[in-house]
Amino acid sequence: MIPFRTTRALVWAAPALAGLVWSGTVWALNINAIILKELKQNGTHLKLNFSGMLGDDGVRQLARSRLLKKVEMLDLNTHDLGDAGAQALAASKYLSHLQTLNLFNNNIGPEGAAALASSDRFPQLSHLSLWGNHIGRAGARALAQSENLRELVHLDLSGNGIDDAGVVALANSPVLKKIRVLRLDKNQVGDRGLAALAASPYLENLEILSLSHNEIGVEGMKALAESPYIRKLKQLRLERNRAGDGVTDYLAGSEVFSNLEELDLQWNGITETGARTLARSTVLTRLTRLYLWGNEIGNAGVRAIKESNTLKNVGNDIYPSLD
Repeated sequence: MIPFRTTRALVWAAPALAGLVWSGTVWALNINAIILKELKQNGTHLKLNFSGMLGDDGVRQLARSRLLKKVEMLDLNTHDLGDAGAQALAASKYLSHLQTLNLFNNNIGPEGAAALASSDRFPQLSHLSLWGNHIGRAGARALAQSENLRELVHLDLSGNGIDDAGVVALANSPVLKKIRVLRLDKNQVGDRGLAALAASPYLENLEILSLSHNEIGVEGMKALAESPYIRKLKQLRLERNRAGDGVTDYLAGSEVFSNLEELDLQWNGITETGARTLARSTVLTRLTRLYLWGNEIGNAGVRAIKESNTLKNVGNDIYPSLD
């Protein structure tokens, strides 16, 4: 039974009131009743967004439930889940079919990340989101050293403070060998981190790279533009870095970016000069989405891009018009 400690949690649990029983002087939840209510798609999808905040105690009970035996997608975002809860999931006997694990916006630290990384209980895991936790560089290193997370194609570690050291560890890890989507937003990643990714022989399948709200500049972009491995990139997100006009030379001229369909350069100190450089590119022919809000490209920069033959397929509003 899971005791609810706050009135708010009890309110959130309203849709699951059928699973409430009275135990002494507190309300408690029957975890199996909640699971049965929320299981979808023939018992393979479990999203617990409307069942209160489980916390570590609730997740411990969840992990012991036989009802998870068919679950392929488990969503536990915003459940006040910490290291103990992550350890419980890592030890569960009933998650052998798990493919997607969403642990967004919890309180998992390095120990929880290490438990997930060392667990052999979910051999089919392909999508892992730890966005908005606290794993730090130690947690990133633990994931990088994993012998079990070799089926990952989608990894989101945004907002975890892993910095360049954590990214370097990941870049040198076979864990990334099948990765198609890598999200590292809000992690204090700089040029050193991006250079390590660019030099990684494990990123040949990478299609989406998200590095928004970091500290990447010209040197990092130069390294990415010269990568001998990254050739399938379709989306690159660099919103709110310190790129400047210098990065547009590499973006506009490197074959690394010839498959790009979406490019986000918002709030990067780019001026009309950078916009004109992008407009003259001969490699960005597949680009359909280009985001330049928050820069200083002006109307002349907007016109240059709109008149560019290379960028003729860009269909979104790239920048607010000044006319």
